[in-house]
Amino acid sequence: MEGTIEGMLEKLRFLREITDTNKIDNLILRLSKTKEPEMQAFLLSKITSEFQRLVEMFPISDPSFPLVKRKEAGLEIGNLIYKDQNIGRFSLSVEDLNRNLLIVGSTGHGKTSLIYNILRRASEKGIKYLVFDMKKDYNALGLKKDTVYIDAKDLKINPLEAPINTNEKEWAVHFADIFSDSFSLLIGSRDYLLENTINLFSSWNSNYPPRLSDLLLYITLNGKKNDYFKVIEGRLKSLVSSSSMFDCNLGISFENLKDKNIVVGIENVGTAEQYFLVSFILSSFYYSNLGLRKNQFKRLVVIDDAHTVLDANKEKDYAKGIPVIHSIIAKIRELGFGFIFSDQQLSSVLSSAIQNTNTKFIGRINLYSDLYKILPGNSDVIMDYISKLKKSQFLVFNENVSPFCLFEADKIAIDKATDPSLFAVKREVDKEFYTFFKADSMSLKEEAFLNEVNSNYFLNLTLHMQNLSNVMNKEEFDSIKNKLLKSKAISQVSLDFSTGKTSKFLFINKDNGEKLKIKDLNPLTEEEFFKNLFKYFVSNQLKTSKVNFEEYEEGFLIKGLLKKYILVDYNIKSLKRILETKFDSVIFLVKDNLSEQDVLAELIRESDEKSLLNIKALKIVHYKDFKI
Repeated sequence: MEGTIEGMLEKLRFLREITDTNKIDNLILRLSKTKEPEMQAFLLSKITSEFQRLVEMFPISDPSFPLVKRKEAGLEIGNLIYKDQNIGRFSLSVEDLNRNLLIVGSTGHGKTSLIYNILRRASEKGIKYLVFDMKKDYNALGLKKDTVYIDAKDLKINPLEAPINTNEKEWAVHFADIFSDSFSLLIGSRDYLLENTINLFSSWNSNYPPRLSDLLLYITLNGKKNDYFKVIEGRLKSLVSSSSMFDCNLGISFENLKDKNIVVGIENVGTAEQYFLVSFILSSFYYSNLGLRKNQFKRLVVIDDAHTVLDANKEKDYAKGIPVIHSIIAKIRELGFGFIFSDQQLSSVLSSAIQNTNTKFIGRINLYSDLYKILPGNSDVIMDYISKLKKSQFLVFNENVSPFCLFEADKIAIDKATDPSLFAVKREVDKEFYTFFKADSMSLKEEAFLNEVNSNYFLNLTLHMQNLSNVMNKEEFDSIKNKLLKSKAISQVSLDFSTGKTSKFLFINKDNGEKLKIKDLNPLTEEEFFKNLFKYFVSNQLKTSKVNFEEYEEGFLIKGLLKKYILVDYNIKSLKRILETKFDSVIFLVKDNLSEQDVLAELIRESDEKSLLNIKALKIVHYKDFKI
């Protein structure tokens, strides 16, 4: 009997690691304190029965049964399965996240769902995430109020903008490394780029950093004309001309997003540019977090379709050894960042990234040969498991699971086909995070043009051109006007006069003018512009005629024996109110495209009997027919 108890206690040590054994432990404790033979026999039978139940649930004598160490509550993401039976929950600790995860599986196997699940659980624990979205798989995350989705078309960064608390010379070295690594430049080109970047920083005298186009101009004017010059000039020209993403002096501040979840959509960006962007953004986070507490987990970073950035071929071809991005990932991990690398095959992914993942989820794949590099123990047995995996099932390899275990991820619904209109609304909500600064966002002549329009709304095109004749000629005037009209920064309207002449007027468009980086602009809607224009012309006529009048927001009151009101604001509510005041005459000025019947029909629809009592005093006049 003692041998039986000792063997049972030996196995219980293993069971305590993987399940709750309180019931049998309490029975054993009672047995140790009981002297009564009958009670001892009763307790022993209970202990044996409970032990047999545990062993049936957790057959630890089976060498293929996974031993799972119990650990503090973490992110519960799915179930552990043994012979089609759920043997417990699997959770990831913060330490697991900080030591990186690898998820491998063929298309449609459930990699993205697993990542969504991990991110959801991480958010519940207050952990932020940064997702590099290569295929718009993470749109649904972007709609969450605590998440900012930055699409490539909104992304504005300046690679020459040194992160906070980083000196320019130190950043120049890092920029040259990232740039040369991203675009596969040799060491000579890298050194040439570094030399000119440092010289540019030294000669720069503005209170904002230079941008890539400034670096290109500097190299063109001051760089030594050699083979390195040709390579760097070509790369910079290609980068500057192919995208407006880098065309700014101060880019989107990731420092301002430190309390937000971030998804960066870069699916329409070239492979080399994706590598460059990911390296740059991670470096910005790294340098921004230097000097902060290191014992706090800060952010979970997802690189899905990892081979696009962590390309195994780059490792093979790279003359300097391990690619720069590996060093960036290793350094930022020490500051409390963790990574999820996900891909369809291992052979495509940087081996240094694979080796530095503590937890691996291996799903169904189409190519098995490269798995032998990372699988422990009897790989043939493991391969047999992998071949039978169902959707959302993975083999999980983790130091708390020995040797491995079948894992089934919790089901989570994902709507990848997010309504674009919802995204447009969310983009407006997140607009404050897209702000950037470009020192010369428009030429001096364009600024002069806008200031002229803004200061003299009531002048026609001919008069604007005369006022700007000392700044630009007619061809330049027309070119700038057409450019600003095309971008909808300004709008153009026409007005007919009683003389038969038609004049064209310009105004700053309210929908787009507010985005212009020029002080004291007065953007207007078309209705606001016509109201102000009519007021200006009517006021001039009244002053010329020396009529006694008072000016109001929406029009003019002409004093005399008969009270006359001239309304210039196309607003039916204002018209109703003025008719109710019972003026002797009400003149309602409208644009030529409005008919008297249309105005009366709208007035009748919107008015009551009281408003219509004085309708006979109303006279609707097109501006070109108006005379005092």
